[in-house]
Amino acid sequence: MKPINPTASPASERRREQAQGRKEQGRAKALARLRTAWSGTAALLLLLAAGGCWDSKDVDNRFLVGAMGLDAKSPERLEVWFRVPVTSPMGGGHKSSFFAVSQEGSTVMDAVNRVQYKLPKAIDVSSTRALFLDEQSAQYGLLPYLEFAVRERTVPLDAVVAVVEGGMKRIFESPNPAGELAGIYTKLYFEPYAGGIPRKNKTMLWEVYAKLHNPMHANLIPVLRQEKKDFIQTGNAFFRSDHMAGRLTMDESLLYEMMTKRLTDSEIVLMSRSDLNIVHNKTRVRSRLVGGKPRVEAEISLSVSLLDKSHSKRRSEDEIKEELAEQLDQLSKGLIAKTQKAGSDIFGFGNRFRDRIKPDQWPDLYRQGDIRCTFKIEMRNTGLEFLRA
Repeated sequence: MKPINPTASPASERRREQAQGRKEQGRAKALARLRTAWSGTAALLLLLAAGGCWDSKDVDNRFLVGAMGLDAKSPERLEVWFRVPVTSPMGGGHKSSFFAVSQEGSTVMDAVNRVQYKLPKAIDVSSTRALFLDEQSAQYGLLPYLEFAVRERTVPLDAVVAVVEGGMKRIFESPNPAGELAGIYTKLYFEPYAGGIPRKNKTMLWEVYAKLHNPMHANLIPVLRQEKKDFIQTGNAFFRSDHMAGRLTMDESLLYEMMTKRLTDSEIVLMSRSDLNIVHNKTRVRSRLVGGKPRVEAEISLSVSLLDKSHSKRRSEDEIKEELAEQLDQLSKGLIAKTQKAGSDIFGFGNRFRDRIKPDQWPDLYRQGDIRCTFKIEMRNTGLEFLRA
């Protein structure tokens, strides 16, 4: 309640109240005009955003690359392959679902720029799903050929990486057996939810690049070969620094998956008189330095189920378990001997000693290390096979 001024007349009070009302009306109109101006500005900005990016190329004016191949002709020269899916409306004149083109250059990005002169549309490598390297590139060194992807951020870092034997032309010009678009078929080949199995060892670009700068963890990259319309995996290439140092067989690759705790899906093991399915894998690794040299003990526990057996000779449960343990023991010795000779720690054991040794010392210490594997096998779901009366 306003205080009453006893000296003021009623007329002067009314004039004062009218003036105060006019001021409030003026402020309300100013606020309304300000809101209208802001609304118009916001509408204009939304209209500009809806109009699209004026400095970008329309999707119809780009070739989206599904797979890239790096084929080294010499340490200073390479040929880059591009596999591009072709999409067309119903009844289109395309006879194939893709086309392949190659271009030589001094670097990867040089070849990407030069190939533009051959094509009527811009080449876009941001949709690449697979990156292939020939064996020569892998032997020269990975870093000069893969560094562009991290520097330019053009190729997705989750693209799968593989080494190709037998040349790029055949693998890039052969049609996919299942009709998938270029690059997608390669991606699905390694995916655990699709066609991938533990022996295939899916490796992505970001993993390769991270290990190139970590002397305590070497790279392991799948090796593919084209056969008619299919490509198959022949093994896995292991590296010392960024140079290819040798190969693992597919069975040795399975053991690698066990030792690195990557064996998550079931896997079939074929033996002389029985077939087993690995349904569970648990690996425990102990490490320490003894006399300045590393000692690593890996205890691998497997739960397996019997799938089938040879009927020519009856075998007991203990005999099957003994045969599997012996087979895995031989594989582990061969696998460790190969990698130790090359100083290539594909298991990442060196990361366990990071606080006690210098990273550049690890490849030589890995050669001298005492690395052992032991196996514990449990059989499940044998059904009526070992039921005794």
